[in-house]
Order: sequence, then C-alpha cells, then structure tokens
Amino acid sequence: MKIFYLKSDRGRPFFYADPAEVRADDAERPAGALGWIGRKWEGIEFRWKESDGSAAQWSRRLWDRLHSWSKPDEPLLARLATADAIVVRHPAAIAERKVRSAWRRYLAARAGSHWFWLAVDGFLTPITGAVLWILPGPNVVFFWFAYRAYTHYAIVRAIHRARWSPPPTTFEADEALDRPVRRGDDGGRSHDAVADPEALRRHIERRDPADDPDDSEFDADVPTAERT
Repeated sequence: MKIFYLKSDRGRPFFYADPAEVRADDAERPAGALGWIGRKWEGIEFRWKESDGSAAQWSRRLWDRLHSWSKPDEPLLARLATADAIVVRHPAAIAERKVRSAWRRYLAARAGSHWFWLAVDGFLTPITGAVLWILPGPNVVFFWFAYRAYTHYAIVRAIHRARWSPPPTTFEADEALDRPVRRGDDGGRSHDAVADPEALRRHIERRDPADDPDDSEFDADVPTAERT
C-alpha cells in the first residue's frame, strides 16, 4: 500500500492514497462476524440502489447527502487492516523522523476521533431504529447510524493494527513531492505523483485540515537524541 505525504497549496501537509491503493478485493475482506455484517450490508445496499421506487430514490438522495459528511481519508484508514506492507512517500525536504512523527500523531488522532463517533453512532442506532420504524419507506436514518457505527469500528480495528502490530512500513523520500499540490485555473487540485487528480480534488474539498498533524508539534514526538 502506497501512501503520499503531500504538501498542500495552503495549510498543513496531509496523508493521501490513490483510490486504486485502498480498494480491497474479496480475498482481503475481514472474516468472522465483521465480514458477515459487511456482506449482509452489501446485499441490502445493492437491492436498495437498484430499486426504482420513489421512496428508494428519495432515500438514496438523503443517503448521499449524509455520506458527503464522512471523512475522505476513511478508505485509507480502513485499508490498513489488510495491507501487507506500507510505503509512505514523503517530500525529500522533510526529514524522515518528522514524517514518522506525523504518521504516529495522525493515526493516534484519527483513532480518538473514530472511537468517539463509534460511541455516538452506536448509541443512536437502536434509538433511531425504535423511534423511526413507524415511518413509511426505508428507515434511512437508522441504517445510516448502523452503517457509520460499523465503519467506525472497522477503522478503529485497522488503526490499532497499524499502530501496535503494523505490517512492514518504510518511508521513502521523493524530491517530486517537494512541490506542493497545484491549484488549477478552474480551482481543481493536482499533483504529478498522483494518478487520479479528480479523486485528489474531491479529497481536498472534503478534507478538514484540523485532522492533520501540526508541523510545530513534530519535534515533541522525537527523542531528544535524534534532534540534530
């Protein structure tokens, strides 16, 4: 799995992976109860998205609206659960020790956020299921909270693996990444190292810079002996 540490055209650097890097195949899906839930959900989602009923069409629009609020780095984090190896490519101008520190801080911060929302969505799932079941049509709100609770749980597990029992992880300096993401005349973003500029544009539009580590905090996470 290849991850880029990209310089933004403004604000902090951020971790990013092309969609092809985070797309899991059937052999990499989780086993056990988590895998069973995932397969059940995919079956329900397929039938719902293929339905031509007015209630299904309305609920899909609401679902898409709700889904636009999710974080764009969730596929990257979820993929950490099954990655055989991780390669973090970073600007050559940024010392490896600082990138390692940024990676650790990023995972810790995202774990805390997903733990919090797992608790919130897990609490709201049975409430919305019990209260809104009388409404006609699919209970989109209930399914949304159930889906989000499942997503947060899967990501928490993936981050735990990446932090405490990670696959082989290497950090590679790349001078091409010293150049920041470019802003085009149309407002879009692109970078020569990124294969899918449209995916990068969508990622940046939905990205919250507060989720990324602050450069000023890097040295605090590096042993004193390594600071030269």
